[in-house]
Amino acid sequence: MRLADFVVSYSLEINNRCLRYLAECDARGSMLAADQGAAVAAEMHTVYAESLLARDSRRLTSMWALTAPGWKGVNGALGEHVDGLREASGALTDAASNRRLALRLASLASEDDEAEAILKVARKLPSEVPLTWDDLNDLFADDSACWRAADSFRALADEEVLKRVARSYRKGHRLAGALREHAADGSVVVWLDDESDKFHKWVQLTAHQMELFRGGLSEKTKAQLWYLDKMSDTLRTRAGLRALKRATRRVNVKKSVAKTVVGYIDQQITKMDKRIVRLADGCFNVKPRRVEAALGQAFSALGLPEVTLMDPQVAANTPTGRLEQIERIERTV
Repeated sequence: MRLADFVVSYSLEINNRCLRYLAECDARGSMLAADQGAAVAAEMHTVYAESLLARDSRRLTSMWALTAPGWKGVNGALGEHVDGLREASGALTDAASNRRLALRLASLASEDDEAEAILKVARKLPSEVPLTWDDLNDLFADDSACWRAADSFRALADEEVLKRVARSYRKGHRLAGALREHAADGSVVVWLDDESDKFHKWVQLTAHQMELFRGGLSEKTKAQLWYLDKMSDTLRTRAGLRALKRATRRVNVKKSVAKTVVGYIDQQITKMDKRIVRLADGCFNVKPRRVEAALGQAFSALGLPEVTLMDPQVAANTPTGRLEQIERIERTV
């Protein structure tokens, strides 16, 4: 199997999982709606589904980034779709942040006055879902059709795809070097405030793209992938804390309450900064050339099966949006 075809197969598995979340959540919501006392359970289930959709939509955008040489600047409609998916992913991630993060911080706070202040802020934060289930169902159904129909990027050579993954790692490796330098001279906080978004972008891309090769990776490289996942989560949490800090300053609460919450958030950001510095070596302790070679060996070791995808014309005419209509990927070894 060509590596580009494997990317398509992998992405469709993620996509189908998202459609399944939506169908199951829809069914669960209907069931719980009949029970007047099930509102909390329904909300918890929705929160869980949103979190999973946010995670997997981020993975899908990483796969589109991996195949970008085959479609970027060539297929305008596909470019618009990817932009829409990226925006939806950001909206889902943000929805899973401010209010939910505030509630989590309140549960973790050791002092009662801190917990009460955070809860007061949390109650003032909006909790609307930015996209309806129907919007999301349409988005992931369109994404499935795009993966099946876009043939141009599937002509990418295996070497080109591998180099794209290596490029993500190289970008992150370079930024990790700068992180260490600023940690050594005591200016890491300023550096992270300026560069953490860029650093997170390359860490996340590296983690998602290397995950493709997990089955063929050495134990050492799998350990490195673990660190990359943790770094990505930590950088995302740091960004969420900074967003919550900004939101806290905008909500209508007493100045003393806002001051308490901002102070607590600053403590948590400091913890994240220390964790980021600790994780950096585990993420990027191998030189980029060695990682590129390891990825090539992993690809060879995978022994990928052949993949048969539904004909794009058939897929385009297939109704979507219900669990029983989710398309299956057929594999033959």
